[in-house]
Amino acid sequence: MTLTAAALAKLAFDAVIQTGVGKLTEAALKQGKLLWQKIRGKVKEEGVTEAVLVELEQNKSLKILEEQVVPFLQVAMLKDKQFEQQIQNIAQPINQEISAASQDVIEQKDFHTHDSSAVVGKAEGQTQNFGGTHINLGKD
Repeated sequence: MTLTAAALAKLAFDAVIQTGVGKLTEAALKQGKLLWQKIRGKVKEEGVTEAVLVELEQNKSLKILEEQVVPFLQVAMLKDKQFEQQIQNIAQPINQEISAASQDVIEQKDFHTHDSSAVVGKAEGQTQNFGGTHINLGKD
């Protein structure tokens, strides 16, 4: 799967500037730093100033990333297909790890939400269903 310039920039931003947000292994963080350094160097060649990059890193600003870095990254990727392939290759394992971590969180939430409803009142009748579990109350 090919990632857009915006997705690549956000991936690097999350891995390095947001320090992995607790989702990444040490190896993925290392790759994230490499990805950010490649992007940072290339967008500087395209005209992004050091001051903008420093402000982005210090303020952890997604707005600066989206408005002042991504457009230059898009141009760089269009001009230099080898660079584009290189950063895609660095980004893929990081993206897969984030996707897997997100899936784990979703599965945990799904597991915990099945039986989270409270039962209030008196159980009447012969059987009751609780979260898909059929219980025979033994009443005749």
